[in-house]
Amino acid sequence: MRAAIFHRGEFTVGDFPLPPLQAGQIRVRPIANGICGTDLSAWAHTDDFLAAAAETNQELYRFDAQRPVVFGHEFTAEVTALGPGAEEFAVGQEVFVLPAVFDDAGALHGVGFSNRYPGGMSTDVIVMAAMHVPLDGVDPVLAATLEPVATGTNGARQSGLREGGAALVTGAGPVGLGAVVEFAAAGARTIVVSDPSAKRREIALAYGATVAVDPRENDPVEVWRGLAPAGGRLHVVEASGAPGLLTELLGTVPPYTVIAVVGGATGKESLRPIAAVMKNVSLVFASGPAHGEIRYEAVWRAYGHLREGRYDPALMVTGYTGLAGVQKAFDALRPRAGATEQVKILILPGLDTDELLTAEQAGYASAAAARG
Repeated sequence: MRAAIFHRGEFTVGDFPLPPLQAGQIRVRPIANGICGTDLSAWAHTDDFLAAAAETNQELYRFDAQRPVVFGHEFTAEVTALGPGAEEFAVGQEVFVLPAVFDDAGALHGVGFSNRYPGGMSTDVIVMAAMHVPLDGVDPVLAATLEPVATGTNGARQSGLREGGAALVTGAGPVGLGAVVEFAAAGARTIVVSDPSAKRREIALAYGATVAVDPRENDPVEVWRGLAPAGGRLHVVEASGAPGLLTELLGTVPPYTVIAVVGGATGKESLRPIAAVMKNVSLVFASGPAHGEIRYEAVWRAYGHLREGRYDPALMVTGYTGLAGVQKAFDALRPRAGATEQVKILILPGLDTDELLTAEQAGYASAAAARG
């Protein structure tokens, strides 16, 4: 099968072997695949990324950097074949994929971070026959935004905000925007968003933020203080992964703040634990299903946001390309001078181009704009 193959720091399009379909697995054809911040970390900071996976014994994120790998773990797909025991799904069904698979020896692989099991930046993928979200009444291309929105939703939910509370989101990439959507749906009275990109701040306001600021010009915590009632508790989702920001937040947030960290910075960071103790600050690091969840509830929550029209996914997707354009897409998402005006770029394996297309060129202009 064809794929955008990452090897020795570069992407090329070529053939990649697909493992045979086994019991408890399904084969799918990717429709659209988003480039995740985790993909960017694995690409731009490969050694640090793999060191973090090794230090924490997270096999789902470990691959051999000396061998080819196919990235892509946030994608929608059409089911093309069923292995024995995969009766939950049907050939031709469109799903949002939960990217994991058990091999024939029972070992669990993270699809998109495995040298053996290719990810969604390809024409065929093998995944486990469980936990995928059947798509009903939503665009299967734009539904590829579900994973980052779910990650932001997860962080917002784990911050413990209740209706009428106040929130701060640092970083308005796709994950931060997902946190904004969830905070708005949960009834937050005040949502401050911080990002150096004017484009991202604009989308955050469209998704329900009260105010969006450039952190190079305004301290977002001080902006929150000017809007929130005295004595209110602050709920933060740190979605930027900016180096040093977590330490900075510990110094500026008020007592009893909850900070849910979903931005995956790869570098080590120094902080003074006693500072957080003195302030009664709670730190939560969130990724994937919460403890005790049978399924990834944040994905289903994000799917509800999409179906109910709580966010327009087309606003978030600022670029589209084919497998041949993967290198350009990764380059475009890497911040220059502290910001990038790209937000989410989707890889469409069926799109025959190496150029980055706008939403209008690709035929996915905003539904809001279409309504005029």
